[in-house]
Amino acid sequence: MNAEQRWSRLGRWTGASGLVGTVLLFVPIIALSTLGEPALHAPEREVVEFFGQVSDASWAQAAAATTVIGSLALAWSLVGVALIVRRAEGDPAWRATIAVLSVGVFAATMVGNVGWSVAGLHGRELDPGLLHFAYDSGNVSFANVWLALASFALACGWVTLETGVLPRWTGWLAVAVAAGFVVARFFWTGSVWFFPYAAFWVCLLVLFVRLLRTRDSGDAAARSGARTAYTPRRERATPDDG
Repeated sequence: MNAEQRWSRLGRWTGASGLVGTVLLFVPIIALSTLGEPALHAPEREVVEFFGQVSDASWAQAAAATTVIGSLALAWSLVGVALIVRRAEGDPAWRATIAVLSVGVFAATMVGNVGWSVAGLHGRELDPGLLHFAYDSGNVSFANVWLALASFALACGWVTLETGVLPRWTGWLAVAVAAGFVVARFFWTGSVWFFPYAAFWVCLLVLFVRLLRTRDSGDAAARSGARTAYTPRRERATPDDG
C-alpha cells in the first residue's frame, strides 16, 4: 500500500467514524429531549420535573453512555481531519496541532460533564436546588464546548483557505462558524447559538460523506486531473509543460 492509498484509507475511516459518532451522539440527545427538556436557563420547577422524567425512563442512563461513546468516535474523526489538514499545512504545523488540542478539550468536556447523568440517576431524590445547579452546570459546559469547536473550526478553516486541502466553501464556513460560536458564548442563554452550531454540523456531515467516498488511489485522481478531498496543492501532480 503506497502513501496515497494510506491517506485515502485515513479519509474513509475519518468519514465513517464521523458519521457513526454523529449518530451515536445526537440520537440519544434527541431522545432525552422528548422527556421535556427545558430551555437553557429554565426555572427550577421545570428542571426538577425534567430530571424526574429522566430518572423514570429505564433507558436514560444507556442513552447518556451512548453520547459519551459518540463523543469519542467524533474525537477520532476530528483528529483524522486535523491530520489531513496537517499534511497540507506542512511544518511547522501549529494550526493543525491546535486543532488536535481543541478536539482533546471537546472530548474531555463531553466525557467529564457528568452533572446531568448524576441528576438523572437520582431524579427527585435530590434537593431541587442541587438539581438546578447540575442542570446549569451541564449547560455552561455545553456552552464552553462551543469555544473548543470554534478553535478547531478556525484552525482547519484557516489552513483550508490557504491550501485548498478541503473544499474552499468549508474553509469560509468554518471561519464564520468560529466567529459565531464566540459571539454565542456571550449570549448563551438565548437562541443565537443554534445557527453556528447547526452550520458546524452540516459542514462536518458533508465533509464526512465526501471523505467516505474517497477513491482508493490518490495517484489515479491526480493523473485524471481530479482534486482529491484532502491532497494539498503542493503535492498534487501537475502536467509537464515541456
